[in-house]
Amino acid sequence: MTCAKQERRRTPGGAVTIRRVGVAGVLAAGVVASFASCASNEEAGPPLPADPITLPEAAPPADVEAGPSDAGCDAGDPDCVTEIASCDSVEWCSVPYDVSPFFTLTKVWGTSKTDVWAVGSGGTILHFDGTKWLRTPTGVQNTFYDVWGSGPNDVWAVSSSTVLLHTAGFKDGAAVWENLPTAESEFNSVFIRAIWGSSATDVRIGGRAFDLAESPSGIGDQFVLTPSADGGVAWRPLPGTHTVTDIWGSSAGDVWMTADNSVYVGFQRGMTLHGTPSAAGADAGGVEDSLTWTEVDSQSNLTLESVWGSSASDVWAVGPAGTIRHITPADARWQKVDAKTTSDLHAVWGSGPNDVWAVGEAGTILHYDGASFEPASAQLPLGKKPDLYGIWGSGSDDVWIVGDGLILHYTGPKSGSGGAK
Repeated sequence: MTCAKQERRRTPGGAVTIRRVGVAGVLAAGVVASFASCASNEEAGPPLPADPITLPEAAPPADVEAGPSDAGCDAGDPDCVTEIASCDSVEWCSVPYDVSPFFTLTKVWGTSKTDVWAVGSGGTILHFDGTKWLRTPTGVQNTFYDVWGSGPNDVWAVSSSTVLLHTAGFKDGAAVWENLPTAESEFNSVFIRAIWGSSATDVRIGGRAFDLAESPSGIGDQFVLTPSADGGVAWRPLPGTHTVTDIWGSSAGDVWMTADNSVYVGFQRGMTLHGTPSAAGADAGGVEDSLTWTEVDSQSNLTLESVWGSSASDVWAVGPAGTIRHITPADARWQKVDAKTTSDLHAVWGSGPNDVWAVGEAGTILHYDGASFEPASAQLPLGKKPDLYGIWGSGSDDVWIVGDGLILHYTGPKSGSGGAK
């Protein structure tokens, strides 16, 4: 059962977005992607497409200077930004990019300081070349939920089982994208939430469960890349009933997955699964998986949204209501970590075991220094603080965050930086 409702939200650009909001959250299939929750801590269901409608309104004249009266929210609300902080006074600075602020950026990933990708709603794919962010045309209006690659010449942006774009990289000021979809029909198409691989030939994707006649349960939840008979590539479906939210691994034989299985087993909402080599091995065919998946107790009944580790012995996961979990080889189950917030957390990344970032709703940015998570300050636009969905960096002094109509950049500690206003 859902507590679906309509939510009206004024975006930084002045538009009113009307969307249907479900229990656990919403992944928008078109213009805006959003995660939302009910007003209680009740268990949340898997995210569903929201079919948003954006109604544009007249923007204020360009020569009008923004001030507290232009914030569009209650100045007494801690989630309302009434004054834009200077870049020098905060840890994270806003970076311009050539995309409508009506669009949400969902994930960011790269290979170096001069090769960074960001994806989002409205068919948006951006590339940073070390100087500026540039749009790369995709020819579709889908929301892309994840981006990953094995290197600068092998990059994937995933949206659904029928829209899986691949490029050989950003060259001569452009990128050429080719759609390499699964064999699933449009009728059976499902959104793809996560992609990860250990190499260009070992790639797996996951999202909402789909019909799979060859599976004992009749359901599948992942696809793995496999060579096709014509010398190209194809996607081989794998059995499973989960809604996969994220995938990360330290190697081909050590992979973690966060998932929600509550559609089939009501209490299996905050699932984490650990993949280790199966008897089928790397040559698994048919509906066999090269990995055996073992459920590991997350100590959470809320759906975890992101998983990342600095190594096989240091893995983190985050989710709604300030949920942070950590696991090492010494732990039989995930350990609870105090986030010092009840905000929903959507993504986690770090440069090492003592440098971990978590980001989420209402501009939440947390940093772990090896001892505790503490809030970080950021240069946010006027109005209601934007939700943040993705984070990645090339190192401890070059980290990117993307979210509702903005990109933030961290270049290392600054003296005198304070909290976001």
